[in-house]
Amino acid sequence: MTSEYTMILIVIDSLERYYFATRLVNAVRHEYEFAFLTSEPVAHLGLLLGGFRSVYLNRLMPIDVPDGEPADRTPYQLSIEVMNGQMTEARAKRESAAIFHIALEVLRGLRVEQCVMWNGQQLVCRAVRQACAVQGVATRFIEISNLPGKLFVDSLGVNALSTISRNPEVIDRLPLPDEDTHARWLSAYERDKQNPLPQARTSFGRKATSAANYLMKAVSRGVGRRRLASVRARNGVAAPRQATCMSAVTLSTCRYVFLPLQVAGDTQIKLHSDVGNLDAIRYAFEFAANENADLFVKLHPAETDAAEIDAIVRMQQTYHFEIVTSPTTALLRHAHAVVTINSTVGLEAMLYGKRVVSLGRCFYQAFDRDRLLKYIHSFLVDGIDYFGTARIPADAARRVFAGQR
Repeated sequence: MTSEYTMILIVIDSLERYYFATRLVNAVRHEYEFAFLTSEPVAHLGLLLGGFRSVYLNRLMPIDVPDGEPADRTPYQLSIEVMNGQMTEARAKRESAAIFHIALEVLRGLRVEQCVMWNGQQLVCRAVRQACAVQGVATRFIEISNLPGKLFVDSLGVNALSTISRNPEVIDRLPLPDEDTHARWLSAYERDKQNPLPQARTSFGRKATSAANYLMKAVSRGVGRRRLASVRARNGVAAPRQATCMSAVTLSTCRYVFLPLQVAGDTQIKLHSDVGNLDAIRYAFEFAANENADLFVKLHPAETDAAEIDAIVRMQQTYHFEIVTSPTTALLRHAHAVVTINSTVGLEAMLYGKRVVSLGRCFYQAFDRDRLLKYIHSFLVDGIDYFGTARIPADAARRVFAGQR
């Protein structure tokens, strides 16, 4: 490594991202120069105390926009906060312009060579991405893979916007693992899937920190603040009383189509699908009937929208289906077929050779078994548990920032 370190700007748009990013950068802190752009006051203070450069995004900051400065052309209307009704379009427009111009100053002043952000569909990330495009700064986007210990990283975007979605032939150039390696991984994957979904639970301590962060953001006029009524104050809603947990033995005796639902306000549904959960149930019911099969529906464990769950329960009166809470791996293993909007559960179903019908736009639509194995074992960054607390290996962190080696 030369003395001229690569300057990397990391965008922090939530405390969850802050917890992960600090673990990530600490693994290679002495190999790169890092700076942060954040909308979260608690993250800003923590980063400064940790010895990092950090810029806090708020509307109190003086924004000097000289003549001839590029205008903000961020599609703020498509930010997930606006689409979920957590922020008005008018406020999103004002804040997007502020974020865009501050990001331009930071990118120029620090001579940033790469900008790393999560998902890319939040207002803060959309505006920073626009600034990166104006400045010609390379971007990298991160997303959970929903496969244990593996992280999705791409230069164009995540899910339907990713490189491998637009050009799945990229996967073909990657090495194919041997069957023993895959079999060992599959066994570990099935053991891990027996644990509760990390997205479905948040500790009391982190909830308290989030509450303090929200208050500080309101006082300091921080950007990206959602309406208070829309802030998540609880873990996933408990399964309704109509739900049943079928054993693997019982499932093996049933002929059924499995429909895993997704979080109603997730970017996967809002931006990458013309179909929502309720539409998916209607389609899956007809599909199952044509296959002479029952329909088994599983709610997403991290779903917090009680109205959405109530609507699903009411649908049972018209569309006769089972709401199940059985382990997803068991439901996949014994399913006749799987219908999904664009959940990675569809990709997991391919591990068991199941027929998958996807109703939304997803990156794995053109996958065969070889592409599936190459994606899991060669494309994803291995050795990183996004929700964990353990130290991230340096070689894994390097792959996040430097790509394939």
